[in-house]
Amino acid sequence: MIIWLQGPSGAGKTTIGSALARLRGVPFLDLDELIEAEAGKSILDIFWHDGETAFRRMEWNVLLRIMEGEPQPAVIALGGGAVADPAIRSMTRESGIRIFLDVDGATAIERLQGGAPRPLLFEEDPLLAWKRLYRQRLAWYQESELTLATNAPPEQLAEHLNQKINQLLRPTWQLQTSPSGGPCSITGYAALPPLVGHLHQLAAGRKVALVIDSAVAQLYHDQLGLDDGSEHLVLRVEAGEGAKKFQVVEEFAGALAAAGFTRDSLLVGIGGGVVTDVAGFLASVFMRGIPCAYIPTTLLGQVDAAIGGKTAINVAGIRNLVGTIRQPTDVLVCGAFLRSLSARELRSGFVESVKMGIANSAELAGVAAEAAPAILQGQLPENLDEVIRLSIATKIDVVERDTFDASLRMSLNLGHTVGHALESVAPGIYAHGEAVAFGLIAAAEMAHEIGVITNARRNQIADSALPFTLRSAPAPPANRMIRAMLSDKKRAGAGIRFVLPTEHVGVRLFDTEDMEMIAEILRRATARVEGS
Repeated sequence: MIIWLQGPSGAGKTTIGSALARLRGVPFLDLDELIEAEAGKSILDIFWHDGETAFRRMEWNVLLRIMEGEPQPAVIALGGGAVADPAIRSMTRESGIRIFLDVDGATAIERLQGGAPRPLLFEEDPLLAWKRLYRQRLAWYQESELTLATNAPPEQLAEHLNQKINQLLRPTWQLQTSPSGGPCSITGYAALPPLVGHLHQLAAGRKVALVIDSAVAQLYHDQLGLDDGSEHLVLRVEAGEGAKKFQVVEEFAGALAAAGFTRDSLLVGIGGGVVTDVAGFLASVFMRGIPCAYIPTTLLGQVDAAIGGKTAINVAGIRNLVGTIRQPTDVLVCGAFLRSLSARELRSGFVESVKMGIANSAELAGVAAEAAPAILQGQLPENLDEVIRLSIATKIDVVERDTFDASLRMSLNLGHTVGHALESVAPGIYAHGEAVAFGLIAAAEMAHEIGVITNARRNQIADSALPFTLRSAPAPPANRMIRAMLSDKKRAGAGIRFVLPTEHVGVRLFDTEDMEMIAEILRRATARVEGS
């Protein structure tokens, strides 16, 4: 495994990297020094005589040679601008752990003035130029698995960094659950290499099929070892609810049969909720059940879809109409996957944590409230790992007490009766979390209408959900929403069943045939969203 040091000029990548490599007993390579040795001239001369384009080409070629064959463990310091190249970002993401060495501009310039001349120092205002480049590259630096401020002696920083790396290579937490349907181990990781190592342990000695999101396969191709010579079967799934159908399941079951899979083979679902639904359903029905593990790569998948054993496909235009409940043997969770999500996907997945905080856990509600500002900015919050762990622990607690939706597990459907209806009548318009956020507002309005919660509680719930709704699209007519709700698999008799919030953490079920009241509640929720 390679440890990549990245950051702006003057961050101390060479001095800290040398000390870190000694501690870990691996070679240290400085990319700029390798380029200078190959070119026979300094970085400054290359920039002046050949131009930055030529320098970037040399940078890429040197890296390719380092990575030829089976790369050996090493600490490698990248130049400050290497992260601007998408190919280099992909290479570093797929081959090891990235460390962002951070520094303030004044300190960086002071350090650079004491070393070899750099192109940056020949600017009219070096500090201004440094800050401009730092701002341009900061988002790429922040994709790193670890960030370290370099405001201490190099040896001390290297010791600290070495400890952090060792922690990163171990599971950060592990939860065990044994609901009806079999035991399941859920393990959290801060970086992908140890997760992939765990996957290889699960796969050892048996046939393995990876049901994987096509986009995830492209992004994490090398890290997941999709071309490592193993005999595993790769079944790609296109993102979107359209993949959750009998045709796909039948096609994949045929592929498993043709490849000689048996009851002791392993199926691994790698992707978001669509993939875990398809993979889990397939595993539960192929040969009447084979072991299945999940690697959820979306926030929605990590906090909700991969947990609890529910699997489903869509039939007759109705979402999740046909499904099973079968526990995966293992769920491997890593927040690093979330860096590739769009801001919208991140916000959408987070709604499930907000929902569980309202319905099931005051502690989770507090942690989610702390994380919400960063999520709304499309950023990963500092307490992300705690949000994920607490969300999973909360759902496990519910599922263990009610695996088959007889009572308590219905609490997890808070906001979903209206949310699923919204998704059904406006396909492709709303992300799942956006629809559920609207459903949470509607549930709060209905709970207040029938006297279950106070006005203050209604506003508290609505205010927590409102930023996650889709305010740019008009809500469909109430009558169409009601028709969709009447098709919900959880409906009660001739009426509609709602999960409503209570004054404190918790929910209650409410069945009604009063369609006028439902229509009025939908209008109020719409007015609240449109008036925000």
